[in-house]
Amino acid sequence: MPCTSRVLLLAAALTASVFGASPVAAAPAATVNALKQVALVDLQRCLLETTQGTKGKKDLESVFAKGQSQLDKKTEDLKKKYEDLMAKRAMLSDEEIAKRQQELVVKDQELQQLYAQLQEDVATKEAQLTEKIYKNVAAIVKDIAAEEGLQIVLVRSPATVLYANPKFDVTNRVIVAYDKKHK
Repeated sequence: MPCTSRVLLLAAALTASVFGASPVAAAPAATVNALKQVALVDLQRCLLETTQGTKGKKDLESVFAKGQSQLDKKTEDLKKKYEDLMAKRAMLSDEEIAKRQQELVVKDQELQQLYAQLQEDVATKEAQLTEKIYKNVAAIVKDIAAEEGLQIVLVRSPATVLYANPKFDVTNRVIVAYDKKHK
């Protein structure tokens, strides 16, 4: 039995003995009252379903698409230069072949750097957006917890919460409140 449940049962038993009720009857009521003070929030849904999160996702996709377009253009240019070298290889001197191969190596390195930079830019912007939304969600959750007398609000994810009654999930309220506050 988890420690929290033991404490609740002990508290229920003590309350029951003081007020003359049966400890067995009081235990479920104490557990239910304690559970009413717990809620869950699905942060992933907040990131994806708030107006700010949806807009941020579109912005990230736009940045990625623009960068991908540049990558595609440079890749195609590199491919053409390689094909040109292969087609003219028999007519070129060894010196010219070496020079063009070196140019191809430099272009390939530039392409790899551009790709790495694009990944870094997208990851940085995503992290900034996630952090901003997380901080705003945390403030809204704190307000909701104060309004409802919640003692604990857990992050709902498959890794942390295997099952919870949907009535404990306040994600929809958080999303609505978020969109009202952060347009």
